[in-house]
Amino acid sequence: MRRVLVLVTFAAFALGAAEPAFAEVPILLRTPGSQLVELDRGNGRAVIAKRGSVVVTLHGAGRLRIVDLPGSGRPRWNCGDKPETRVNATTVQFHGPNLRCIVWSGSGGGPWQVVIRGRGIFASGRVRGSLTLDAPNEGPTGRYRIGNGSWKRWPRVAHTYVLRRI
Repeated sequence: MRRVLVLVTFAAFALGAAEPAFAEVPILLRTPGSQLVELDRGNGRAVIAKRGSVVVTLHGAGRLRIVDLPGSGRPRWNCGDKPETRVNATTVQFHGPNLRCIVWSGSGGGPWQVVIRGRGIFASGRVRGSLTLDAPNEGPTGRYRIGNGSWKRWPRVAHTYVLRRI
């Protein structure tokens, strides 16, 4: 009973601490036509794009780029206390390991693109747009799932999947 109480207290504290940073996200998780996407232990390159929200964790070495795509509104992101490097007027970059970021479309529904390169890529979210995966030619690839589909291995040749609910 005491363990359950400790876990519930910790979860409530974590949610309370995260509330200000992600106050806008629950509304945007309901992006019309969005599709659930999940990446697990990925290695290589993953590109998730357009509208919605996604949480990315990079356990191994690597980098994450967030691109503000043309269109109405601006995307939002929060990568904790990791320093960002401004690549150009529309792109910021973060370096791992142990990188955790959330990217969402912002109140105006701004389109974005997240490019993740590295090892130990985990991501989940609801997106209306696309997912491109490209695993290395050798070694572990990782796995992915779109919607309620089954888990599949990352392709070793770049492949793009459409993310939208019909």
